[in-house]
Amino acid sequence: MNTYKEILNQAYKLRFEYYNFYENKESQWHDKYKNHKLYDIVLESFNYKYSQIGEVMPKLLEKLDLKV
Repeated sequence: MNTYKEILNQAYKLRFEYYNFYENKESQWHDKYKNHKLYDIVLESFNYKYSQIGEVMPKLLEKLDLKV
């Protein structure tokens, strides 16, 4: 089972991939991750600036019922 820190790192990774590897190919990112358990959280994180994400992502993860 993943620890909270691993899940948080995974959420950061998905967000990083979206902005760094899928620029101008966003629909491919959505197709790849639409069934991922963190998909909705990462989508919601797009409403925040990069400088805010370190503070916001842990709060967004609280919305998930994580049993870690």
